Amino acid sequence: MKLPLLYLLRHGQTEWNAAGRFQGQMNSDLTEVGQGHAAAQGRLLGPIFEQFPDIDIFGSPLGRVQETVQIALANHGREPIFNDDLKEISVGDWEGCTKLDIEAGWPVIYNESQTSLDMFLSAPKGETYDDMYERCHRFLSHLTGPSVVFSHGVTIRFLRKIACGLSYEELTQLDNQQGSIYVIREGQETLLTEVKTP
Repeated sequence: MKLPLLYLLRHGQTEWNAAGRFQGQMNSDLTEVGQGHAAAQGRLLGPIFEQFPDIDIFGSPLGRVQETVQIALANHGREPIFNDDLKEISVGDWEGCTKLDIEAGWPVIYNESQTSLDMFLSAPKGETYDDMYERCHRFLSHLTGPSVVFSHGVTIRFLRKIACGLSYEELTQLDNQQGSIYVIREGQETLLTEVKTP
């Protein structure tokens, strides 16, 4: 799939991220650390907006992304287009649960899941691999030029998988950073992050 230049940003750390709870399409607010992640993304976006003054900007409509967008774009005078295809994966009955809750309530699924992504995709009444692939592919297929995309951990991994032509196993091994930007150019990914000074 030939795609334009992509800048993919995960929302900042949330209260449920910090507590180890599966959020899915439920929401929790950014922590102070998460607000710092969003501010760092805002600084990283400065040179990108200088290079591409008319770049398209998209975001998930869920609250934690809207909060991240508000902070990251505060000094840039820009607004994203919110798109439902960028929502986080629904994890059905597990939204708000910790891994301990899942281990206790669904031991077979917990023990058979080789990776955290396997677990997300096995959630009762949640979205499947095919569901996620379809909506992420649909979103990417409508892009017409370089784009900044604010979304969520699992959704961004699917966008990266499709954009880089990765296998399922490669998808499960992708990292999931906050406060940085994944840059995908012609199927190759690099990570843009602030250099931390001692």
